[in-house]
Amino acid sequence: MKRYCLKDVAEIYSGATPLTKNKDFYENGAISWITPKDLSGYNHKYIYSGQRSITEEGYRSCATSLLPEGTVLFSSRAPIGYVAIAGKELCTNQGFKSFVCNDEVLFNHYLYYYLIKNRDKLEALGNGSTFKEISRKTLLDYQIDLPSVEEQKKIVQDLVDLDNRYENNCGIIKSIDELMECLYCKFFEDEDITYDDMDLGSVVEIVTGGTPSTNNENYWSNGIYYWYTPSDVTSSDSIISYESQNKISVSGLANSSAKLIPPMSILMTSRATIGEATINKYESTTNQGMLALIPKDERLSILQLYYWIKRNKKKIASIANGSTFKEVYKKDMSKLQLGINENATVEYMKKTKRLFELYESLTSENKLIGELKNCILDTVFN
Repeated sequence: MKRYCLKDVAEIYSGATPLTKNKDFYENGAISWITPKDLSGYNHKYIYSGQRSITEEGYRSCATSLLPEGTVLFSSRAPIGYVAIAGKELCTNQGFKSFVCNDEVLFNHYLYYYLIKNRDKLEALGNGSTFKEISRKTLLDYQIDLPSVEEQKKIVQDLVDLDNRYENNCGIIKSIDELMECLYCKFFEDEDITYDDMDLGSVVEIVTGGTPSTNNENYWSNGIYYWYTPSDVTSSDSIISYESQNKISVSGLANSSAKLIPPMSILMTSRATIGEATINKYESTTNQGMLALIPKDERLSILQLYYWIKRNKKKIASIANGSTFKEVYKKDMSKLQLGINENATVEYMKKTKRLFELYESLTSENKLIGELKNCILDTVFN
C-alpha cells in the first residue's frame, strides 16, 4: 500500500457550459454533454449521454474538454458526490471534476467505487456560501492509499461482476417493459375493438395524500409505513417500487391527511413533474404531491392503468391548474376517460402475467444487488 496525491495518479479535468442563449451551440448537437442533473436518480455505472448535447461550435466556444471512454466523472457541486464512468467520449459542464486515470497506478473502477464509498468525506471538503463546491486544487492534493493495480482489480472484481449483472438485468427489464407496452397498445388502442368509455373516477378510487408535521419527531421515528413523495417516483425508473426514502409512524398517519394505500396500486405525481407513476409493491402512504389510484373494477388491470397513465401524460398535464405551481386535482382527474373492454383486459392479463412476474423477479434481484454492493463497499473501503 502506497499513499499518493490524486494529481500523481490521474489527470483531473473541469468542465464548462456553452452560452445557453446561443441555439447554434445546442441544436442538433452530437457531442454528449453531462451535467450533475443528469446523474440525479441515475442508477447506472456508465453514462453515455445527458439531457442535452452540444455542437462542435458549442464545444469550441467554452473550456470544456472531450473526455475519453473510461473517465471517472465526479460531481463537484450541486451536489458533491455523484459518480459515473464515461461509457463513450463525452464532455461535462463545470459541475464536474473528471478523472482520467494513469492505468499503471490507478484502476478507474477502483477509483469509481472509492469515490462512492467516500462521498461524505469528500463532501466535507467543499466550500462556498451559496452552495458547497470542492475545488480542483483540493482534489489534486487529496491523498489516497493505493495497493498495486493488480490488487486493486482483485479487490473490486466482485463489485464489477455485480454491476455487470445489474446492467444485464436492466436490459431485460427494459425489453419486458417495452413488450408489455406493445401488448397494451394491441389490446387497448385498437380501432377494431369497441371500448366502453368510462370516467376514471367510476373505475378507480383516487386517494390524496398528506404530510405529518416535520416538527414532531414521533411522527417519523420508528416509521413503519412507506411515505412516497414525487421524488421517490421520478427517481425510481421502474414500473414497480419496493420502498420510499422515508417512512411515517402510526401516530404520523393518524395525525395527518396521509392515507394507507393497498399494495399494487398506482402512485402518480400530481404536481411539479406531473404524470410519473409507479406501482407500490407494499402498503404505502403518500404526501400531497401525489394521487393514488386504486382499481375498483375487475375489468381494469393494474398494468392497463399504469400504461394508460404513461401514454396519456400530456392529457393529464393539460388538466393541471394553479398559479404558484401546476397541480392535477382529484376532481379533475376523475373526469378523464379511458376505454374498458372486459375481454381485452382478460387477454392482456393472460399475456402479461408471466412477463410481469419476471419483471418483478429481476427488479427484486437488482435491489438485492444494490444491498450486497453496499456490504462489500463497507468491507473493502472500511
